[in-house]
Amino acid sequence: MKVLGWNCRDICRAATVRALKAQIKGTSPDVIFLSETKASTSKMVEVMNAIKFSNLCVVEAKGTAGGICVMWKVGYAIQQVEYNKNLIAVKISDANCVWLLVAFYGPPYPSKKKKAWENLMALLGAYQGPWVCIGDFNYTINVREIIRGRRGSNSSATNYLKELIFEFGAIDLGYFGNAFTWARGKWGSSAIKKRLDRGIASISWRLAFPKATVSHLGTIMSDHTPILLDTNPEDSFAHRPFRFEATWIRDNGYKEIIEKAWNEETHDQAFARLYKK
Repeated sequence: MKVLGWNCRDICRAATVRALKAQIKGTSPDVIFLSETKASTSKMVEVMNAIKFSNLCVVEAKGTAGGICVMWKVGYAIQQVEYNKNLIAVKISDANCVWLLVAFYGPPYPSKKKKAWENLMALLGAYQGPWVCIGDFNYTINVREIIRGRRGSNSSATNYLKELIFEFGAIDLGYFGNAFTWARGKWGSSAIKKRLDRGIASISWRLAFPKATVSHLGTIMSDHTPILLDTNPEDSFAHRPFRFEATWIRDNGYKEIIEKAWNEETHDQAFARLYKK
């Protein structure tokens, strides 16, 4: 499954819809998460029809601020679980397992951060199965994720993203592509750049989808780069290097999953079978 996440900064503009269509043509996502839509439910239904998706969950904008939406294609077993102005959570049933996708928009305003993050952590804490969360978190987790910004500013403020990762032993899924997903000003050498958009997952989700990747796509019509989560990218000769995540061993079922994968029957030549394991 492919999940496209984008802080589109106003889907009501025709140019933004064209940009979304271009991203869909290039990546063929099955699920789309848009934040800062600045749109009503009726407008999002119009967009859904324009891109030929079949289902959606919408949290309307208040005036010209906010607004989030998750849309998905026909043929997927997706059930809405919870939503508020900062997140939409859906349960997905596929051949691999049943898992929770949380589409999250972290508010940039200090007065609104605490409540939004408390709601997210309460949701994840109550869910017993594998989960993945993608979106614009509006936080960085280390100095390598910032260029030209005030790295030392607000050093005493709570970094809720770091707290969540520590609390749940969550895994940052990393990325392919440009190192940054947001820029203030132009996307040139003088811009302030940060990695604000990402995917994070529970250990059990990472074990269920060990090949999953996140890609940073091209930037158009927004100061945010769209990101693409692919739960099972197609195999190719140029495999992504395997890296064992130390936190995997904290999951009670990791031994069983590894044994199952190792004993799985394949139909390749002997060297290829060993390489894939």
